[in-house]
Amino acid sequence: MITLIGEPSTELLERQGELDALAALLDDVRNQRRGWLVLVAGEAGVGKTALLRRFCDEHRTLARILWGACDALYTPSPLGPLIEVAESSGGEVEALVHGAAKPYEVATALMHELGRHAPSVLVLEDVHWADEATLDVVRLLGRKVEGLPALVLVSYRDELDRVHPLRVLAGELSTSQAVRRLRVDPLSPEAVARLAEPHGVDAVVLYRNTGGNPFFVTEVLAAVDAVPGNPVIGHYG
Repeated sequence: MITLIGEPSTELLERQGELDALAALLDDVRNQRRGWLVLVAGEAGVGKTALLRRFCDEHRTLARILWGACDALYTPSPLGPLIEVAESSGGEVEALVHGAAKPYEVATALMHELGRHAPSVLVLEDVHWADEATLDVVRLLGRKVEGLPALVLVSYRDELDRVHPLRVLAGELSTSQAVRRLRVDPLSPEAVARLAEPHGVDAVVLYRNTGGNPFFVTEVLAAVDAVPGNPVIGHYG
């Protein structure tokens, strides 16, 4: 999330199109009871989490929000992000996740849970770190989501090699009419200039050094503020 100095509220720059696209899909879930799974991709630091949190905050009164995130571990925790989801939803999902059930059993229980509460938004974050069991649950959700009153948002870094299990899974799901892809791009030079202006930073240099990556932009601006008079620090992206 990007804070613009001197403005009364926090704003996400150049993300309205993505927010509108997700809102349209949620409206379809609410009005038609047709489910969608969205693969939300982008480089590290580009703001996928900020985008999804803003979307959920804006629609919290219209849908139940379930959120789970994968941890950056060399040995991923089995069904890691679904542990958080299970703790929020309780019931059969929680019992199965903590009981080391098979992925298809967890997926079935999760689909039943999503069907009982309409509409729901299920966020599974940083799935590039997911274990095989979690990927199997996502695979099964992708195949059945059209019949659920739910919007499932799966975020991941798109810097994946060709044999990464998630890239294989994304390819499989791409044939489904209920699966959409949403790419979160870096900021434009104009947006970086808007952020740089209150700090007295050369926007051209800042964009060149960060590639418009929001995380790097905000880190550089914070470093400049911490050491007044310094030029843009470091070379990024």
